[in-house]
Amino acid sequence: MYSKNGSIPKAETDGTEGWIEVADAPVAPAGKEVVWWSPPGWVIRDVKPVGNWSWSQSQEQWVEYTVQEITQIDTSTIASTDLNTLSSIDFNSLSSTDIGAL
Repeated sequence: MYSKNGSIPKAETDGTEGWIEVADAPVAPAGKEVVWWSPPGWVIRDVKPVGNWSWSQSQEQWVEYTVQEITQIDTSTIASTDLNTLSSIDFNSLSSTDIGAL
């Protein structure tokens, strides 16, 4: 197996310089998985739990995160004059205060 600049190891190189030989992936015990992190290399870790989890390499564990729900805007209450005002605004120039006022 070969890796270049921390890439996931491959069986063969593409012939360019910079490839290093790395050990084959270990076999993971039941309930675990093998992933490549550069550094340190092959890592055996718990399988990702169901739900909103992200791997924290610094903590070497799965960390649950929350997803904020986006509320639906009721467009039936927007008047045509409001739409004209919105369409004439340069949205790239708005600050967060301006957006809150809309």
